[in-house]
Amino acid sequence: MDALTIIIMLILFIIAMIFVFSTALLTPYLGKKNLISILLLGLIVGAVGGAFLLSPIVEDIPDFSRTIIEENIEGTDEISMGLSTNRNVTQLIENISSISGVQKVTYQGIEIRTDEPFESPVQQESFFSKIKASSSSIEDIEDQGNNSYFIKIKENGDPQEVLTGIYDVFGSVTYVHLRYTAMDANATVSANNVTKIMNAIQDSGAIIHSVSGPTEDQVNIVNKYTPNQTDIVIISAVLGVIVALAGFFIDSIFSFRKRRKKEKKESTKDQIKRKTVPKTQRSMPKTRSKTKKTPKRDSIDIFNDESFENSSKQNIGSNRNFKQLTKDDNLTKKSSQNDEEPKKGRLSRFRSDKKQDKKEEKQSQPQQRRAPKIRPKKRD
Repeated sequence: MDALTIIIMLILFIIAMIFVFSTALLTPYLGKKNLISILLLGLIVGAVGGAFLLSPIVEDIPDFSRTIIEENIEGTDEISMGLSTNRNVTQLIENISSISGVQKVTYQGIEIRTDEPFESPVQQESFFSKIKASSSSIEDIEDQGNNSYFIKIKENGDPQEVLTGIYDVFGSVTYVHLRYTAMDANATVSANNVTKIMNAIQDSGAIIHSVSGPTEDQVNIVNKYTPNQTDIVIISAVLGVIVALAGFFIDSIFSFRKRRKKEKKESTKDQIKRKTVPKTQRSMPKTRSKTKKTPKRDSIDIFNDESFENSSKQNIGSNRNFKQLTKDDNLTKKSSQNDEEPKKGRLSRFRSDKKQDKKEEKQSQPQQRRAPKIRPKKRD
């Protein structure tokens, strides 16, 4: 699967999730009683999208990761392969060695297996000696048990010559029958080109048993944490349900966040409404400076101001707190006014003192109380 196909499948899955989310947003029109149907819709759409859109992508993750790893890795990998003995083995090894990226091909020997065991150890020794004499490339013969034997080949020996000598010996001996022959080899290849080399080895007729090295180690780590198809379907179904729930409760979440922001911005004093006594609030001048914050003298905070109970504004239009001024009160007020007046020159001060003495003399004179005028009643 190419990169374009993967991108298209991911876009289709995202569109499916957007469809579920937009359907859940219509709950104010559909009714919140349809929550179960919306959750079922998200479950079904998520499971279908995971089965048909995400599962093919997950299947290609090992190959995709192998390509990325090979481009950024250095070193060599070891490829273990089986060679077919029905064809020229020496020619097959030479073909594999000529592949670009293959550094060398090593082999140890040929494994053979017989249908029945030898009748006696003497017969077995005689048979081994005949096989060793059939080719100069044979180093030794090992008994592996269960009628299996491993014929070791010398370094740089000709494996096809050894295989031909084995066939000749079994053709001349009639009391032992050959079941099969097999040969294994190892190829040391460049790690940054191991995938192409593996494909070329398989095209040449060899069978790959295993691959070991830094490339395979990292690929195995990726494969270990890659979910299978069943897990992908379950995860995508759960994701569809989560998207449906998000669309269902998105309005409540945003309204709750807005309410919380407003509560944080408003202080406790801002939340209390300040009440003002009617006809006592003066209009502030338009040219008031923004930096100077002058308190509103005509407004009374009935929640925090204790003087509201004894304020004269509380009793507007009534004479409940009326008290007649006396002479002492008048003097104290005048003395306070004199203290507040700024100091003037000598003449102005002398004149003001004279005026004050005249006022005090007038006030000291006893006021005669006049008799009230009584209107006589009319006689009938």
